[in-house]
Amino acid sequence: MMVHLRVQGALGQSLLERIQQAALFEGCTGCASCQKLVEKIIWIAGSLILAQSIGATSYVVVIVSATLANFDRRLEQAAMSMGAGPVQTFRRVTLPLILPGILGGAVFAFIHSFDEVVITSLVRGYSIKTLPLKMRENISHSIDPTIAAVSSLLMLLPVLWVVAIYFTWWRSMKEKTSSHAAI
Repeated sequence: MMVHLRVQGALGQSLLERIQQAALFEGCTGCASCQKLVEKIIWIAGSLILAQSIGATSYVVVIVSATLANFDRRLEQAAMSMGAGPVQTFRRVTLPLILPGILGGAVFAFIHSFDEVVITSLVRGYSIKTLPLKMRENISHSIDPTIAAVSSLLMLLPVLWVVAIYFTWWRSMKEKTSSHAAI
């Protein structure tokens, strides 16, 4: 017997089908408790995504609008006057110029969502455990060296990222000065 639920969207329907297939594979015949569990998981995951999106949207809007404020519309007009269509103009002119702002907004949104323990703990219930919640739970209940290792990695990765960006910038500056010296 297959459980029929009302789920909106292709993602929710795909998730529901996967859970139902797994439940049938494990020998569950679609009982009412499985139906309630599936509905609860979909509800909690959706509400968690919505809550994190609302909190992170402000960072993205501020950073992307600052990038767009410095964008020169004459570049788009020049591309259009040379025969490029709207899609090609966006893909080859606009997107490369605003991409750093979009990526910066995405990074800040991720950092905000990753660090937001309070909203996640209020919305998630007991069924979804994110990494920050698991770290907080382990710190409050027991002393575990795994938390120290994860914390060290979380501090080391941004430092390595900044060093990689610096060396990339340094190499490009070195190539520019060597090309100018050769002229």
